[in-house]
Amino acid sequence: MCQKKYLLTILVYFCINPALAQHVDNVKTDSLKKNPAIKLKTVTIHGQKPLIEHRIDGIVFNVESLPSIAGADAADVLRKVPMLSVDGSGELSVRGNSNVKVLIDGKPSEIYASSVADALKAIKGEHIVKVEVITNPSSRYDAEGANAVVNIITRKIIENATSGNVSIVAGSPSESSSEGIGGDVHRKQGAFLFNSDAFYQKYWNRNGSVLQRNADNLVLVQKNETKQSGEYFYGGLSVLYSLDSLNTFNLGYRVRRSPNRTTGVSDNYEVDNEIQQLLFERNTITPNQNKGNAYTVGFNGKSKNQQIAYSVLGMYSHFRGTNDYMLNQTAEDNGEYRENFFSTTIYDDYIIQGDYTQSFTENWKWEAGAKVSAKNSKNKSLFEVYDFANGNYQYDAVRSGNFKYKNRIYAGYVNMSIKLNKWGFSGGLRYEKTDLDAAFRNQGVNIPSFDNLVPQVLLNMALDSITNIKLSYAMKLVRPYISYLDPTINTSDSLTLQYGNPQLKPELTNRYEISYSVNDAKLFRDFVLFFNDNRNSIENIRFPKGNGIFESTWKNVGKNQRLGFSATLNWKPVSTLTIGATLTAQFVWLESRALGISNHSLMRRLTLNGSYKFPKGYSVDFYGFFDSNNLRLQGYRSGWKFYNLSINKKFKNERLNLGLRMETFFQPYIYIDEVIATSDFEQRQSYRYRSQNIRFTVSYKIGKKEVKSPQINAVENE
Repeated sequence: MCQKKYLLTILVYFCINPALAQHVDNVKTDSLKKNPAIKLKTVTIHGQKPLIEHRIDGIVFNVESLPSIAGADAADVLRKVPMLSVDGSGELSVRGNSNVKVLIDGKPSEIYASSVADALKAIKGEHIVKVEVITNPSSRYDAEGANAVVNIITRKIIENATSGNVSIVAGSPSESSSEGIGGDVHRKQGAFLFNSDAFYQKYWNRNGSVLQRNADNLVLVQKNETKQSGEYFYGGLSVLYSLDSLNTFNLGYRVRRSPNRTTGVSDNYEVDNEIQQLLFERNTITPNQNKGNAYTVGFNGKSKNQQIAYSVLGMYSHFRGTNDYMLNQTAEDNGEYRENFFSTTIYDDYIIQGDYTQSFTENWKWEAGAKVSAKNSKNKSLFEVYDFANGNYQYDAVRSGNFKYKNRIYAGYVNMSIKLNKWGFSGGLRYEKTDLDAAFRNQGVNIPSFDNLVPQVLLNMALDSITNIKLSYAMKLVRPYISYLDPTINTSDSLTLQYGNPQLKPELTNRYEISYSVNDAKLFRDFVLFFNDNRNSIENIRFPKGNGIFESTWKNVGKNQRLGFSATLNWKPVSTLTIGATLTAQFVWLESRALGISNHSLMRRLTLNGSYKFPKGYSVDFYGFFDSNNLRLQGYRSGWKFYNLSINKKFKNERLNLGLRMETFFQPYIYIDEVIATSDFEQRQSYRYRSQNIRFTVSYKIGKKEVKSPQINAVENE
């Protein structure tokens, strides 16, 4: 009887893994003949999700299929995701386009930080389960800059438990270094889920730049050296309550603080017969304080048959920041000059939205929703000039002022998704009405309101189970930032007067794409041909003012067209090795008939990444980002050259994780050149950034490995 059970077990095991049949037959069957009472040991079979999953509007990248890296943040994880590129400063782009909306568990990245780069630092790579890359966002998403949507998923599943993680980061003692400590705790108890996290970081760096300007028959040279030190803190609490298996209520709060201080020395020269003569030296101290708080509330529900889903969500966020400087200028001929500038910016954002989804059948889904958002911005600027005769600072009423800006956006959308045999279709319309109001120095500024009807169409044809062809069209808009609108003149740079333009209109872009993708188990391939047509592009424009001084502002210059091609390969020949690459090339035409300026060039970008998992918990990870010149209307900016190598050790209990990370280890500095050239002037500025860095990270998991969290929607914020 025992022998029959044993043979039956072998037969089942062969069905699961036929490759082991011969080995089991030779070894186990001989042992059975000698000892008929022998028992088989328990066989545990581990399943693993495919690294990449295809969906009609993009892909899902399962991060858990790769070895984790101690101390990695979300930016490090995104560097592994096909079609995504992350440069050395943390800027994210998809297929050469940086207008990307980033969500973290469905929540806007603005809750975590004021920029996407800082928000990615706030999410630990060890917590990320998967990344959704939506290359063709539906009408459900804001029309504001959403050429692609990246949703970072960190939720995991297990019943009642406590989970957490503690990590310590130590950087190399150099001109560019950082150190920090962070942790998180998650508790699932019955219908409640509690989440909390916090991270604190100190950093310091030293950079420089050299500028040469030829204008008005003058040659001016400016040499700058800056030292910056600062702190960065973020933290948050959230509570989710499951009313039942279908309905969930959630509350959340996040806080962030990022004070920093920069000291700079600027030596300004006039060049005569190739001899530099010092005109003056300017010393500047810039202390900044940035504080942000965000509050979220939401309700998510589903019908009993799972065919209807609905949500009501809201968010309020408050941000207060300062951008001050204290300036002391000395010159042999003109004596001494002192100036203070104090600037305070306050943002208050209010958002409420409702979404409704109904699935009539498995392949037919309808979505509709509405959203109202309000942004109140205030920017108060105060200039003081030192009076040496009286020995005190005098208020400068001519340059001081305040700028108030309000916008109200009312949006509604409908979207339909249908799948029929090998065909898939998604199409929708989104209407957005924007009301604007502004005042400068308590005088109203006439800013016209506008409304936009934004269409989106996606057609997908499946040639077979792994091969798809997609055709898509979408219209997108980008509203100008408040810093582009504020007319206050900033004079911290002696050679450039910077101010905004309150008459800016939003950018409108028509985007056309055709793509071909093959999602093989070992080799993922994606090829895209795209054309972006923008007839209202916002560009930074420089004008000569005289004596070598420039005015710098923003204008809607006209045409910005891009014809490009992007190819992505992701190869996983064995379970321990993954290699990926994305190449994007686009030809860009920029033209302003009003200014009589045009520019065109070919832009290229290559990213490489690789991971290899060694025995005994060791793994190695590599990333490289190589960018060509970035075209501007009046010139270009040279591209980034960034790479890093990480060595990781995970111990058997999978709780302790050690990591060593080396960035741009072959070169201590990265040099970025910015060239501006017209018929009236020419300028070249070379920036020096300390990039070589070594970091050592210790990460330790506490409690259970995973905690369950229900799927919820969250507000979207542009």
